[in-house]
Amino acid sequence: MLKNNMCRSSINWPPISKQEAIAETLDALSEETQRLESIYQQKLAALDALKKSLLDQAFTGRL
Repeated sequence: MLKNNMCRSSINWPPISKQEAIAETLDALSEETQRLESIYQQKLAALDALKKSLLDQAFTGRL
């Protein structure tokens, strides 16, 4: 699209109520993403601790 055509183009924005609904949905998705990321990090830490424990038990003959 040429620069001149872009300047003459108009953008039809959704009504404010729709924009607010979209923003609320995005906020909720962002919060859920952060919650899931936290759970994922906790699970990774637990798996790392389990691995270390299993290796320790294996090398000390307790497995």
